[in-house]
Amino acid sequence: MTLVVAPVIGSAPDQFLVQVDSARAQGADAVELRLDRGFTTAAAATALLQAIPRACLPVIVTLRHHSQGGSWDGPDDLRLQLYTEADRQGAAFLDIELSQVDSWAGWRPARARLILSHHDFQTMGSDHDALIARMRDAGCAVAKLAVTAADGADLALIERLYRTRTGPLVAIAMGEHGLASRLLAGIWGAEFTFAKLEGEPGSAPGQPSLRELSSYKHRWHGPETRIFGVIGSPISHSLSPLVQNAAFEHHQIEAIYVPFRVEDPVAFWTACGSWLEGISITLPHKQALLGDVDACEEQAEQLGAMNTIYRDADGLSVGANTDASAIIRCLEVEAGSLPGRTVLILGAGGVARTAAIACKMRGAIPVITNRTAERAVALATELGCRHVPWSEATRVPYQILINGTSVGMGKPQDTPWPATAHRRGTVVFDTVYTPLETRLLREAGAAGASTVCGLDMFITQAVAQFERWTHLHAPDHLMYRLALERLDPRAAGTMHWRRKTTGI
Repeated sequence: MTLVVAPVIGSAPDQFLVQVDSARAQGADAVELRLDRGFTTAAAATALLQAIPRACLPVIVTLRHHSQGGSWDGPDDLRLQLYTEADRQGAAFLDIELSQVDSWAGWRPARARLILSHHDFQTMGSDHDALIARMRDAGCAVAKLAVTAADGADLALIERLYRTRTGPLVAIAMGEHGLASRLLAGIWGAEFTFAKLEGEPGSAPGQPSLRELSSYKHRWHGPETRIFGVIGSPISHSLSPLVQNAAFEHHQIEAIYVPFRVEDPVAFWTACGSWLEGISITLPHKQALLGDVDACEEQAEQLGAMNTIYRDADGLSVGANTDASAIIRCLEVEAGSLPGRTVLILGAGGVARTAAIACKMRGAIPVITNRTAERAVALATELGCRHVPWSEATRVPYQILINGTSVGMGKPQDTPWPATAHRRGTVVFDTVYTPLETRLLREAGAAGASTVCGLDMFITQAVAQFERWTHLHAPDHLMYRLALERLDPRAAGTMHWRRKTTGI
């Protein structure tokens, strides 16, 4: 089983022991005492080490040199003395850089297991196999390699190192682009993975908290676990891992769904697609992989965009678009029949484009407006529909208004539409769902318009994705409730708050 290790920095024995107790309470299996960061004198360091026998969890002791991202810049002989004392006091592991142990003339711990490590805080580095071979030749119990990812595609290296390993290994891609290497550690067979105490900064870029790691049910996972995820940039805001993992757990499916921060989606899919069962695709990549899957559903081809990849019975990758059907379902539940209805669409990006095509396919009449007129003209020309200047949009006699921009996302004071321009009897659909009730929806409701929350669309498209991946009915009530709790705990107490469109 992959052990979960929490870094702790204690400046005094009592503080160190309190942190160890907290780590155990939060789900850690061991702690890493970063001795290089927590003391000011050799006597203070010795006192910390003498507290190890009283710790309730196994302890890894690290005195990382500043050249490898640590804080140690003291004399080598003192450093060796402290490692020797840590060994004598019962440390379970000593973590020493490969470059350092080579200069200590064959010194090895008498009792503790030896971790030999190499860190690169700038790049993915090179000669990884040679470095690990040197660690093994030097007698390590665990080889540890921590490098820095610049894109999700870099995870392919980490996966390969685990797949071809010849002994205990910890391979980490640091930073947000490498987060998945920590979340997938149990599946890939890592000796351990690191997660920080709640409210603490952690010891390296990209470390999740113990609570975050626990939310991925890491202890359930092993070599047979199926891997899914969402790609985008940025991606940390996504609710998809929350709702999809809950759906997998509900059906007791051995699967995990993780966020992938991806800048080059083609490079990512080429490098990592072989070990992925399926993915969600969010901004700005919804058109990037159309030519890189084995097949596309008809609607994805018509839209020229996809937000889902799944595998068919033969294992071939298939692209799908569940956004369009989610938009239509949301609108038809609230507005009824769409043919002949004028739909004013704010924006000319990917969401607006999908909404316009979906509405047109359903017989509605889309009208495009955008602050940058050239983009509105280009989209309208592509789709063969009307466009209007932004300054004239309030004069359009619409029955349905769709916000396809990001205005209001995370900024509840912003709206793309003036309050005075709302009309009683119309339907206003905001594809933004953070905050849960945007200013656009609040003002539309006050004016007598019916409203559709972006969360309805999000859950509806997520349900369709899950059902393509698993061929099972998604637990949509559960998915919706969890999303509500994350967005607004007060609203979660009333499940009927806005839940009209998923029909479940």
